[in-house]
Amino acid sequence: MLLGFGASVLFEREPAARDRALIRWGLGITALFIVLRLVDTYGEPNHWQAQATAAGTLIDFLNVTKYPPSLLFLAMTLGPAAIFCAYADRMRGFFKDMFVTFGRVPFAFYVAHFYLLHALSVLLGVQQGFDARQLMTFPPFYPQGYGVSLLGVYLVWAAVIAALYPFCRWVAGVKARNRAWWLSYV
Repeated sequence: MLLGFGASVLFEREPAARDRALIRWGLGITALFIVLRLVDTYGEPNHWQAQATAAGTLIDFLNVTKYPPSLLFLAMTLGPAAIFCAYADRMRGFFKDMFVTFGRVPFAFYVAHFYLLHALSVLLGVQQGFDARQLMTFPPFYPQGYGVSLLGVYLVWAAVIAALYPFCRWVAGVKARNRAWWLSYV
């Protein structure tokens, strides 16, 4: 979040200058990720290894620590995100409107998605035969055998985004109609 606040000055520049800077920073950060990951001595406690297939090696290469976020996780996500931001202004239609809506209410989305995902994870666990009390902890401590496939994770992700979009649109509307100082933090 601090990086986001610090990078906000980029978005005060003229669009062409902003986009050039975002692309340069994005490519540089992505290159930093690749070099540091290839060297494999700094920035990530999870070392990668060649696997039996090229796809397996690529997946292992990209398997970096999210919690707590490692330097390489941040570089792997922020570099491409900066490049995406450089081209996002050129988007039109629903997808641009959706990104703008979520971008106007980041804290509201964060809090709502946190509680919605926890509720869904408890419901899933109960459906899988676990007692709800076993799931009243942090996800790394959930019982053995809990979970869904990667495809299931992507489907839940898409469902949560779709479910929270109307709420975020409503919050963005409240912020647009009411200029109370505290709403700037939502």
